Amino acid sequence: MEQAHQPARRTYAFAWSEHRNPEREQATLRVWMGAAVLLAYGVFAWLRPSYDALLVARLVALYVSYGAVTLLIVSRMSSPSEKRLTVTTIADQTLLGLALAAGGAIALPLIWVMFWFLIGSGCRYGKRTLAVSCATALLIVIALGIWQPWWRANLPAAIGLGLSVLGASVYLSVLVDRLGNANRDLARQASTDPLTGLSNRYALERVVDRAMSTRDADGDHAAALLLIDLDGFKEVNDTYGHAVGDMLLQAFAQSLAKRMRKTDTIARLGGDEFVVLAHQVRDRAAVLSVADSIHSVLGAMTSVQERPVSVSASIGACLLSSATAAQQSGITAVLRAADRAMYRAKSLGEGKTVFAETRDFEAN
Repeated sequence: MEQAHQPARRTYAFAWSEHRNPEREQATLRVWMGAAVLLAYGVFAWLRPSYDALLVARLVALYVSYGAVTLLIVSRMSSPSEKRLTVTTIADQTLLGLALAAGGAIALPLIWVMFWFLIGSGCRYGKRTLAVSCATALLIVIALGIWQPWWRANLPAAIGLGLSVLGASVYLSVLVDRLGNANRDLARQASTDPLTGLSNRYALERVVDRAMSTRDADGDHAAALLLIDLDGFKEVNDTYGHAVGDMLLQAFAQSLAKRMRKTDTIARLGGDEFVVLAHQVRDRAAVLSVADSIHSVLGAMTSVQERPVSVSASIGACLLSSATAAQQSGITAVLRAADRAMYRAKSLGEGKTVFAETRDFEAN
């Protein structure tokens, strides 16, 4: 059973969506933070003019220009690029290293920027980009300790900076792991029915939308939605109490998950309503085969906690190709049509399956 459906395309450590673009955020920060640093060094160079201060100010101005270029590029791109991310991560630390090398003692206030880059890389993009930023920073510190006069004269400071970069990166790596696990747990909870462990309506909406946008080799939607309403469930609740009713729902969910194919999606909408989204079914005969399996699962459930029960299902089935033919899309229209078919099935007696018709999409 498909409990959670993740997009096939790889994403970064934290959410990348149309509403949040980490690359654009980072590029915007390059411009604004760089401009603030440029202003500070511009004022310093004006108050205490020196060749080193002026050189650092020019390098910071170069960084602001680089930030503006990256902002322009990522604003025009519709998707992230790992190659572009790697290049900009290296460029960030390298331009900082040039400023530290050019300014010597005057550039020391820029050391915080090195850690800002580390934090930004880890929190926005994850461990891989953090490792690239850390490795670049360590190489810069080593180069400063070997070739830059002030850092060579103050080698303990270079060693301390290198160890600080390494220690901060290790700590950030652990933090990114924990935050990533927490995000995955939250995403799983948001898409899971707490009682049965099945997918909930939110998760089902995503899968149905994806199925509606996917066609097979013949240009058709080879999937069907089966809306299941349990007949006799109210009697179980009234006779034995809600605790036994919950056990019945859990037992049905577990048996259904074992019976359905791994490619099918099983969800609970709430109460005693369940949905099976069956993939790779092209006609009514294939859908009826899935429905028969559902009826068989309930037929085999004769007791719960040694209490006799008699529960069947009324099923409303909707081929996604029918929704397309009716010029309807999205889970709301499909569920509405399946719901009308399910009530017709219920009116025919227990354990019946009825297909949604075109009129079920047209009715308000």
